[in-house]
Amino acid sequence: MKNTILLGLVFFWGPFIVNAQDKIQSEETEIKNDSLDQKGLIEELKYIKQPGLANAASKIYSADRRYSISGFTEINSVTYLGEKNRGDDIELYYTNLYRLGFYFGYKITDKFIFNSEIQAELLHDGFREVGTELNFEWMFDYLFHPSFNVRVGNYPVPVGYTNINEEPIAFYSVNRPEVERIILPTQWLETGVMFYGNFLDNQFEYNLGLTKGLDATSMVEGTWIRRGRFHGLEIPKAWAGNGKLEYVGNDAVKLGLSGYFGNASRGNETPTGETFSPNVSLYSLFAGYEWGDFSVFGLAMKGSTSQTDRIFQFDNQVIGEETFGYYGEFRWDLWSAFDTIKDWKLPLWIRYERLDTHAAVASSFENRVFDRQNLEIISIGANLRPKRNLVFKANYQFRENLSESIIPEANRLELGIGLIF
Repeated sequence: MKNTILLGLVFFWGPFIVNAQDKIQSEETEIKNDSLDQKGLIEELKYIKQPGLANAASKIYSADRRYSISGFTEINSVTYLGEKNRGDDIELYYTNLYRLGFYFGYKITDKFIFNSEIQAELLHDGFREVGTELNFEWMFDYLFHPSFNVRVGNYPVPVGYTNINEEPIAFYSVNRPEVERIILPTQWLETGVMFYGNFLDNQFEYNLGLTKGLDATSMVEGTWIRRGRFHGLEIPKAWAGNGKLEYVGNDAVKLGLSGYFGNASRGNETPTGETFSPNVSLYSLFAGYEWGDFSVFGLAMKGSTSQTDRIFQFDNQVIGEETFGYYGEFRWDLWSAFDTIKDWKLPLWIRYERLDTHAAVASSFENRVFDRQNLEIISIGANLRPKRNLVFKANYQFRENLSESIIPEANRLELGIGLIF
């Protein structure tokens, strides 16, 4: 007990004792700290984005020193106003989410840069099931010229909007939009090579990549290609291409077009020995505009999968031959109506969202019962943003599954906290 009290006294009073000693040489310390600041040894996130990466993930590229440490965290809670419609994927029915991303970057030279992320995720369903995921993102960039650079590694596929801008300050809902969780499996990393840069006086940004393909044998019907992601390091047995073109010439305007097409066989044959060569395609368009304290944003995407009858042979999963999703969002900063703390923001927002994992299925599955996410969602919410890197979120979702379902889709109340550093 005495040791505990002693440790407590040291813990609480130690910093004050050290601080008192430091004050003896206060002038020398201030000069030294100023020198450190000038050398860039103490620095904050500059919010300068590198093509294909979010804010915190881009820190090393604009850092004044040789290395950088950054990251993000989010904690989310989901309350169901009704019975949960549980599927084969915990992504569809979790009640708690804990996510932590930790970035480390190092400048081998001014042009040759290593960047990495360890991202840990824990999902809980409110009872006893827990889903965990640990991803390692790594990449080597060689910066030839602003108009042409090369990235090799395991990096985010540049499709859609949220897959790149996945840090919690980049989107307004507690959880990522359903279209970009279920149709586009954010976060989606693949191993490959990417060429990127800016052109036309830095008005436009492009990404062109070649990566390993998905694994169709692991897909489940309720979340389309999401379970087909494979993060392991291997010699690719199937290939995919992706590309993105984005207008970046005006901070108030968001406009981008992207696409993905690839083979998802991973070199497998069907259990019956048939040739297996399913292809997956996904195309996306987003647009947004910000004027004063108001902004709008919209996104649409369409996907397709071939040989779904042969995919069925592996695990009896009915995968949609065609999928689609879109949403539109309107925001207004309520805080702007008050003459209080100028840096704070309180955006109120409303979003209409529509998606269907089985917009079309193979004729052999038309009379079969399967987990179809044919959703219409209206979300209303608010963010409290006391700082640019910190957000407290709340939203309510009015949800309906337009397909026949044993359990009706429950409305949801979601609460969350997000931080980047």
